[in-house]
Amino acid sequence: MDKKKTIKYTKVSAVVLLIFLASGYYLYDHAVEFGMAKPTLVLTISTNLTQYDTPMVYNVTFEQSSVPFFYKRADSIPKFPEIDVNARINKLDSVPASYWASTYYKGEGVYTLTLFFKDGNEPKEGDILILPIRITSPTGAIVYKTTAFWLWE
Repeated sequence: MDKKKTIKYTKVSAVVLLIFLASGYYLYDHAVEFGMAKPTLVLTISTNLTQYDTPMVYNVTFEQSSVPFFYKRADSIPKFPEIDVNARINKLDSVPASYWASTYYKGEGVYTLTLFFKDGNEPKEGDILILPIRITSPTGAIVYKTTAFWLWE
């Protein structure tokens, strides 16, 4: 192949790549508007210590949100000690509808966790989410457990 054809193919390839990247970026930013988003639930968990120096959850706030459909969703890797949560829909004995969300526990403070739902298990309006929240020790033993509830809107 001669040099002119090589340069021409390189330019065409670069333009196609730029168009592809720009359209992907636009789709990522506007996926919710196009109905191509997956629901998420953002939990803000406030913790403190009891009079016996054991951790406890004293407040949980919720925010419904969404991510583009191609966003990677998976269980978080445990890093003990941690705070973790998952969601079940309508029944406590149902299979988890979400992946496990966790974050490293550093003591009393405020922690933010985002729950991503498994394909086919997205909550619908009126579903009750049952959210077991656990705080684990450095060895992985559960030192505190509570359950929160959220009515999906």
